[in-house]
Amino acid sequence: MEIKNEALLKVVDLIRRLREYSRAAQVDEDYLLVEEARQEWKSAREYFNTVTEPDLIDHAIYALEAAENRYVYLLKKIREEQVLGKQIPEKVEDYGRARVF
Repeated sequence: MEIKNEALLKVVDLIRRLREYSRAAQVDEDYLLVEEARQEWKSAREYFNTVTEPDLIDHAIYALEAAENRYVYLLKKIREEQVLGKQIPEKVEDYGRARVF
């Protein structure tokens, strides 16, 4: 009976660690998406600032608004997850170090 309890405890511990790893991987992926969206927004701003053709100005505005909306949406999603207890790093450089345990 004691051997079964030990085996059960090991299985429960393994499941707990797998869940923690899965959550940490999701957090890392979320931060990478936010950083990608930020870079996309930055590029869209640069494009908007350099467009001189009247026909391309509307396109530049659309691209800038779309990139900004995506970035804001992802930030809101991350903040909501923070409220639910996930660890949110303060700096972009800390994205790879964020872990939920």
